[in-house]
Amino acid sequence: ASAVTGEVSMRAASLAWAARVVGVSTVASALRAGPLAATAPRSPRTRALAPRTLAAEATDGVTGTKFAEDDETKNPQRRPGHQVTGMREVDPETAARQERIRAHQEGCARLPWAEEIRTMAAQQKGFGVLSTVGTKEGIEGFPVGSVVGFAVDERGRPIFCFSSMSAHTKNLVGDARASLTVTEPSFQGAADARCVLTGRVTRVTDAAVADELRAAYIASHPGAFWANFGDFHLYRMEDLLDVAFVGGFARAGGVTPEEYMAAEVDPVAGFLGPVAAHMNADHEDALRSYVTELVGAAEVASAEMKRLDRFGFDVRIVDAATKSTGVLRVPFLDPVTDRKGIKDAIVQLSKEVAARQAAADEEG
Repeated sequence: ASAVTGEVSMRAASLAWAARVVGVSTVASALRAGPLAATAPRSPRTRALAPRTLAAEATDGVTGTKFAEDDETKNPQRRPGHQVTGMREVDPETAARQERIRAHQEGCARLPWAEEIRTMAAQQKGFGVLSTVGTKEGIEGFPVGSVVGFAVDERGRPIFCFSSMSAHTKNLVGDARASLTVTEPSFQGAADARCVLTGRVTRVTDAAVADELRAAYIASHPGAFWANFGDFHLYRMEDLLDVAFVGGFARAGGVTPEEYMAAEVDPVAGFLGPVAAHMNADHEDALRSYVTELVGAAEVASAEMKRLDRFGFDVRIVDAATKSTGVLRVPFLDPVTDRKGIKDAIVQLSKEVAARQAAADEEG
């Protein structure tokens, strides 16, 4: 196998290691909108090609997602990269399938980054890693991470309810600079979305505002009875300075604080829990058919809905042959805005699958 070298985005450095060592693979970058009609026929019906191999590219093993991104619209910051070596070879049939999947995924409609980040930050019962500047003797000035609960206000600014005895509270009193790392609810690894909000976190001293934010915090964390204790106080990231985002492989960058705070929370994201639980428990076969028939993936051993928005949903898959994992996007035919719309859109996907299967059977 020939070694592959080239410019690889810094945002995918660790991902390249995962792909060549354990075969981890994910969805391609998707920054452009497009119709479902761009999907390819399901891969299992494709006739086998000659048993030869192609030189490996700097891509993953299921979708062919490129770790090197030359398109400036997807890498506007033109980040320098790393060299990738040791990528496994693929046969022509697999390479062609990966190209079809990549084209399909790039055509899927997705939330704008600002909305995706804003929606992720607004998750219910949210926990994240708050990094503060250490004040304890011996670690003064060092970053100190704490797993904390958070909610957001109407502009998406993180709010917290902290005990005066907590180490992160003492750090914030000494130095308000902090960052909050948030992941999507179904986060498992590098294929999944996360963001970092950086700014200054200060105590809310206005009693009326504090009461309002406390109510918002308890609404997001219904079991947080301690939020009403006398030694717990409300804090907020008043001065939001930076919003960084990684949406998966080859989807990294950021938005301005102004763009983030002006964005709306996706109207159907709150239905993810019940919809995903129902689909994963009772309709996994349907999810498998969506990724094979509509996206063009090879046979999958498992399929699990992991994210939902008005444009479609993401499915975490395990490839039946290679056991590699990945994330594939399944777009709705039309955007949805409510629970009934989600149900109708999924029914439409099933009808599309049935129509394609019938057409394939007629062709013999």
